[in-house]
Amino acid sequence: MAAGSGGDDDHALPDAAGSGSGAVSVFDPSIKNVVVEIDYETGKEPYTGPIIGFGDTFDPTQANIDRLFAGKKTLTIPRTLAAMQDVGTIADEEITVADILALAAQHRNVHTTETSRSYYVIFVSGYFADDSGVHGGVLGLSIGDQIAMFKDVVNSTNIVLAPNVVRYVEQSTLIHELAHSVGLTDNGVPMVTPHKDAAHGAHCDNKDCVMFWQNDGSSDAAQFAQQQLLTGSSILFDAHCLADVDAKSGGL
Repeated sequence: MAAGSGGDDDHALPDAAGSGSGAVSVFDPSIKNVVVEIDYETGKEPYTGPIIGFGDTFDPTQANIDRLFAGKKTLTIPRTLAAMQDVGTIADEEITVADILALAAQHRNVHTTETSRSYYVIFVSGYFADDSGVHGGVLGLSIGDQIAMFKDVVNSTNIVLAPNVVRYVEQSTLIHELAHSVGLTDNGVPMVTPHKDAAHGAHCDNKDCVMFWQNDGSSDAAQFAQQQLLTGSSILFDAHCLADVDAKSGGL
């Protein structure tokens, strides 16, 4: 995660859930299944359903996360609200790392096993906050295998005359945060060739890659989403990020 073009540093926080310090790597052949669990605060549910002319809203996340594993895992990502959980109202509007961990501890139902790796996502209102203050441009935050999506910030990217953009912003942010959890960029998955933007944490240095730091901030994410809509690109990772994960999976 990074805030918008104001220069906020990455807040993706690694742990053993991604690619390994102490746990079996998600890329290990023994991990057959990858499961994404999605919860949401009442009224802050993710966009779902068809995008006119583009397929289902969750198609980008399904395609891109499947590509990270070179299609070698059984990937389960809920696409309908019926497959997600409404956790009720969350009173706090300044959401800290501790708050996210507490929400996960309270509501998470799917956990990692010997043959499966799970990732927990919760959509909340409000804004990310840390010791330096409130970060109004932060769309999402990855903490190991736990992810918060800040729905109010996502909604701020809505363009009246281009209603698909906000859906693509939300999807590209979810892809970005899940990729952090999996281990990009140099966040547990080693780089094949140097392409980490050292000034902005676990991000790719290619502005056309979904892992570029500004593509996780509200204003630049909208521009990135429009670019993808115009080009019809389905895989949002660049060649360097794909080379990193292919070195772990064996590739396509």
